[in-house]
Amino acid sequence: MDRRSFFKHSFAKMVQTGNDIIEQKAIEKAKGWIRPPFAEQELDLLINCSRCGDCISACPHQVIFPLPLKRGADVAGTPAMDIINKGCHLCADWPCVTACNEKALVFPINKIDEKDEKDEKDSTGETENSTETSVGSAEDKKRPDAQDCPPMAKATVNSATCLPYSGPECGACKGSCPIPDTLVWQNEKPNIIQENCVGCGLCREACITSPKAIEISPIVINSKEQPDRNLRTQENV
Repeated sequence: MDRRSFFKHSFAKMVQTGNDIIEQKAIEKAKGWIRPPFAEQELDLLINCSRCGDCISACPHQVIFPLPLKRGADVAGTPAMDIINKGCHLCADWPCVTACNEKALVFPINKIDEKDEKDEKDSTGETENSTETSVGSAEDKKRPDAQDCPPMAKATVNSATCLPYSGPECGACKGSCPIPDTLVWQNEKPNIIQENCVGCGLCREACITSPKAIEISPIVINSKEQPDRNLRTQENV
């Protein structure tokens, strides 16, 4: 049994013995880090992820890093993002997701199907040309747009440290957000529309204040408690 199979088999066996308890523990621990785009729910990610590091190597901006063993053998080697220090660029080709062959990072099936259907309806021309287009763009059809990315984290503006809220003009984060109608300016002050935000952290990366005026906290599915604001980064893992 190779290393990838060992991790998947071992964790899957643990889950079979006490699914509810293990799932709750996984959710609680996940308050301390942020997973890459299109990550499965925490327990599914831990089961599927082989700790191969392919998604980490594929990230062109070096935002993804492996969680260390001291965070627990169950999460060691799994991918997390250092959004506190670097923003996720929501790359058009989603290299981290396409590099994952283990279904730990995976595009939603319904989004893929909807995009395929739309492209087929919009396709015109000769049958031969249509076939070539379909084959040539097969991979592109499977790649959602940036705004289709499920929320990875929550970004909020801290008015106590954000310069425009205290008087001086700034605008350093203007134009940094890749999602339309998300980072908006009202009376020359930035505001983040939460229902649109995916938590990429590019606005925080652009922020020039110290400490940063844009705060990032993880989104933990099925957890009613407050997230751990002491996020694990490459510096404090």
